Amino acid sequence: MPVLFAVIPVYDEPHTLALCVANIMAVRFPAQWSVKVIVVDDASGSDTANVASELAQLYQSANSQFQLLTHAVNLGKGAALRTGFAVALQQASDTDAVITQDGDLEYDPNDYPALLGALGHEPLSAVFGNRWELARGGGAWRIFHAAVNRLLTFFSNQITGLDINDMETGYKLFRAPLLRKILPLLTEDRFGIEPQMTAALARVGARVREAPIHYAPRNRGDGKKIGPLDGLRALWVIARERVQQNPESIPAQNQANHRQINSPANPSSMQGRQPSSYQGEHSLATMSAKNTARKIILQVAGFALSVALIAWCVWGAAKDPEGWQRLREASSASLIGLLLCSLGSIIISGLTFWIAARPVQTLGVQDQQWINALACMLNYAPVRLGMFVRATYAIKVDHLRAVELVAWFASVAFTFVVALAAITAGTLAWIQCGAWTFFPTLIIIAMLGGFSGRWCATLSMVQKRAQGLERLITNPTALWGSIALHILDLFFATGRVLLAIQILDLPLNLAQTCLISMASFAASLNPLGRLGFREAAVAFTAGALSFGGLAGMENKFQTLAVIESAGEALVAIPVGMLALYPIWKRFKLSKQARAQAVALNLND
Repeated sequence: MPVLFAVIPVYDEPHTLALCVANIMAVRFPAQWSVKVIVVDDASGSDTANVASELAQLYQSANSQFQLLTHAVNLGKGAALRTGFAVALQQASDTDAVITQDGDLEYDPNDYPALLGALGHEPLSAVFGNRWELARGGGAWRIFHAAVNRLLTFFSNQITGLDINDMETGYKLFRAPLLRKILPLLTEDRFGIEPQMTAALARVGARVREAPIHYAPRNRGDGKKIGPLDGLRALWVIARERVQQNPESIPAQNQANHRQINSPANPSSMQGRQPSSYQGEHSLATMSAKNTARKIILQVAGFALSVALIAWCVWGAAKDPEGWQRLREASSASLIGLLLCSLGSIIISGLTFWIAARPVQTLGVQDQQWINALACMLNYAPVRLGMFVRATYAIKVDHLRAVELVAWFASVAFTFVVALAAITAGTLAWIQCGAWTFFPTLIIIAMLGGFSGRWCATLSMVQKRAQGLERLITNPTALWGSIALHILDLFFATGRVLLAIQILDLPLNLAQTCLISMASFAASLNPLGRLGFREAAVAFTAGALSFGGLAGMENKFQTLAVIESAGEALVAIPVGMLALYPIWKRFKLSKQARAQAVALNLND
């Protein structure tokens, strides 16, 4: 008879633990299943410890259905789960299963039969409880809690390649062979264990199903222990697992798992093969260790540099009380204009991506505006998270092929460089020969760049490899429309810099303002993201162009960088937050359409 091991990590839950265990013992399990409860007391206070001891005495003669483990010091939920998992696996056979259970009353053990029914018979299978399918209504806390969990689940899905609805669920059910496989990959001590377990399942090629469950959430006043810092930790764990993952090992691992699941060999021999499996994983990890170390070093160094650049700008701006006084005295028209330039830049950028994709696929203008708004907000992350989310949306919702996505991004990048070069060349001509040369030079350089791109795209060598995607450059509407919109976008950005200069009353003319704006955009092209680098580019370029006009007042340039960046962030972040709901809705509709298509194919 297979056994379900319910592992309950507990820390200061004296009022709910006894009822939680009683609810588990009262569950009507399928005929072939029995249950054993393993409580891990994570150094709780005396009240919880007394309740746990009483439970141990109460159930000690109940056919070994209860086991109490204790930590001498508080280590966290993740550490308690790992302790319970290890003890459960010492007793479990390959037909048994293990489920996580919180010690409060948020989750209903009466959902166990439904979870077991969805488990299937594969050794490498797991089931997640989906809290949101049965959820209805709720107050502000519940809505906020659900939104944060959905956002974390979204990021986790993009990293792991899984397609689940509730990554942070407290009900995770594993076949014992699968838990043996992922346990060595689990290292998180606190709530970061949830995304790490999900990532570990993806790394070993597990089959993850879902089942709807009942959920009665608590708030902080009721004793809920997870907080905002745990959410940030979850994001860090998701990003870190992506860095650690070896993409080349996943297909091979999945094939190995497939062969193992479908092997006609006796299942009891599986446990004997575990050491060689671990050795193979260790070998793959060793092969990719250098590459992983480089990625980690690059990301950490880039993040540290971006934070240092931001800190430098803010530190310098703090030494400029006159600049902040001018900002407080600035007219409403200047401040509104600063924000409108940022909004116009976001809208024009969304139109650029829309028109650039037309030769491949006609995308919805409004949808592209929403995803562009979210990408602009996420570009404030230390890595290019905005580009990653935009790519995920294009593949999952707009159904672009990977090669089309790469070609689309490349065409947008090419036309952006052409626009950047055209405005820079026009500005330099303005400084050397007069303002009348600006637009002729801009048009000539833009046309030269556009025609050069079209000529390169028509080469037979390119067309053989592009497989028809060269039309992203050869199509006149996409090419010239993208270049024109990029130029307009850069003009809006220049307007924002100009207004910040006027607010601070800096002796910089319009041509110098253009160069400052172009330098900031050029700095944003670096692979580490825009945060910190654009602000530093504004401050350094303004200082280089002042020609001693502000000698001894270098803090003005840092104030300029902070005000210009704030003028963009004050629009990009709220608009990006507003875009979360329509984008989530589009993802949900797309997922439902895929599920209907799969069901239709199965019926056919």
